[in-house]
Amino acid sequence: MKKPAKPSPARSKLVQGAKPAKTKQSALPKTHRSLCPINLALEAIGDSWSMLIVRDLMLRGHNSYQGFLRSEEKIATNILADRLLKLEQNGLITKTADATDKRKFIYALTERGADLAPVLVELTLYSLKYEPRVDMAKEVIMDMQKNKQVFATRLTRNFTPKTRSKPASKKAEIDPVDETLSLF
Repeated sequence: MKKPAKPSPARSKLVQGAKPAKTKQSALPKTHRSLCPINLALEAIGDSWSMLIVRDLMLRGHNSYQGFLRSEEKIATNILADRLLKLEQNGLITKTADATDKRKFIYALTERGADLAPVLVELTLYSLKYEPRVDMAKEVIMDMQKNKQVFATRLTRNFTPKTRSKPASKKAEIDPVDETLSLF
């Protein structure tokens, strides 16, 4: 019977003795399954509903509870309430009282939430690669495929909050000359 091979000294240092990189304090919960960057991201946005809410805020102009309920995916009210709270706790969205009706709330992306634009672009391109039947204009697809970084930057150009925990200073607007975002 063979003895199991010992891990190389270099690998041992990387895995067992690795110290997490120092980062700024965040609004993330204090307890995590691990400090792996992928795990941390998935804890914040690792379910489909959270990303669809971010999509609706960023691309479809939905900013209210009722607006999210009207999305074609038909999220259940209890799940929507849970995900909105989770996104707010993780610093991805803000919730403020509606100026016209204090019983309602307006949701907005924070800079941290707007920084998910490249993730949405990559998820879209991944889907296009394996599922050609998508509900998206061909012009938008070609524009996104041509230069995904520029496309993602255009998605976030109107989100200019002062800090990662503050709401966007103005609502995203569609440039009348460039209607790409309205086609999404």
